[in-house]
Amino acid sequence: MDERKDNGLNRQYVTGLITGLIISAFAVVVFLVAKYVVDNRVITRMLATDSQIQASGVTFKDKDFKDKVSEINKNIDLWFLNDTDESDVVEGAYKGMVNALDDPYSEYYTADEYRTVLESTSGTYKGIGVGVKTNADTGELVAVKVYDDSPAEKAGMKQDDIIVSINGTDVTGMDINDAVQLIRDAKSDNISLVIKRGDEKINVDVERTDIDANTVASKMYDGGVGYILLAGFEGVSTNQFAQAVNSLKEQGMKKLIIDIRDNPGGRLDVVCDILDLFVDKDKILVYTKDKYGKGEKCYAKYDASVKDMPICILVNGQSASASEVFAGVMKDYKLATIVGKKTFGKGIVQQLFKLSDGSAMKLTVSKYYLPNDENIHDKGIEPDVEVSLPGDAETLDVNMEDTQFNKAMEILNKE
Repeated sequence: MDERKDNGLNRQYVTGLITGLIISAFAVVVFLVAKYVVDNRVITRMLATDSQIQASGVTFKDKDFKDKVSEINKNIDLWFLNDTDESDVVEGAYKGMVNALDDPYSEYYTADEYRTVLESTSGTYKGIGVGVKTNADTGELVAVKVYDDSPAEKAGMKQDDIIVSINGTDVTGMDINDAVQLIRDAKSDNISLVIKRGDEKINVDVERTDIDANTVASKMYDGGVGYILLAGFEGVSTNQFAQAVNSLKEQGMKKLIIDIRDNPGGRLDVVCDILDLFVDKDKILVYTKDKYGKGEKCYAKYDASVKDMPICILVNGQSASASEVFAGVMKDYKLATIVGKKTFGKGIVQQLFKLSDGSAMKLTVSKYYLPNDENIHDKGIEPDVEVSLPGDAETLDVNMEDTQFNKAMEILNKE
């Protein structure tokens, strides 16, 4: 019997905040382990000096480079059949330079894309508060979730509404990213929608505003077992997680399950802040090393407020990056039992570099190491108790028995 089937937590909606789309802003899932980190936990890269760059042996011959670019442009202008947008060609060249690094985590961002990345990692979005998906058969943009107290809810939108147009532009069949961008780029905060509900078309005016994504959900179970689903380590997650812990404590929590399955990661400062609840002051949490052997160490800042409590952490093959820092630290200090399947295995750090024209590039700059001095890149973290989902499914379906959760309940109820 699956104890979580009717627990009132719609896992797909919560994790959809990270892996899905909020129409207010396309939450670009970026596996960032370190970026814009606050206070004394700054994990940054030592910028290479000119001598180091020269020593690397990588050089660009300025004249040869310019001559070839000119030659390519000339052939495009003379012979390419279709119309071209010069800015798109130039941006494509920049992207190509970073793509040539053959690193799936390094990327070039246009100025617009960079703003989206910053929003996605902050957890605060400029929008109307609707989760959307594209119907693969019809191409229609469907509201899969209308968030509580959001502008969309106040305007009367409902789950399963079909968004026909945004500010007069028909979005049926449009790429979902482009549709979301219509709201992001709107000159006014007054967004005009046409929605279809059944056979009826309705005009809806919605006010765009700042919205905090809900990255945490919690529930109390019998036997004093608290449950927290943590969908991502974003800017809003620290307070949301702490509030969930306090709420469960007030309800009599004696044991805890933390679910980070399908959690793609996020910000290292947020991981460290959440770990502060469990790890005592001055203990090492994680440290980094770059290509020059330089790096920083991240320590717990406070005495743990959650102590002597049996904890299980649920993981799977999509628990990655910052999620693995969280699970790895808790495992190294024997503060939790890890249940599920081996994690993704991303033990490298990316950093964003803002460029002079407002664009940016994300580069892999270092490796991170857990308290036991292990780097888990391409290895992942092995669970203490390996449990598969039915049919060896990679991720939990809403109608599936949650064997991993049930095993965690079994472990905690024996303690």
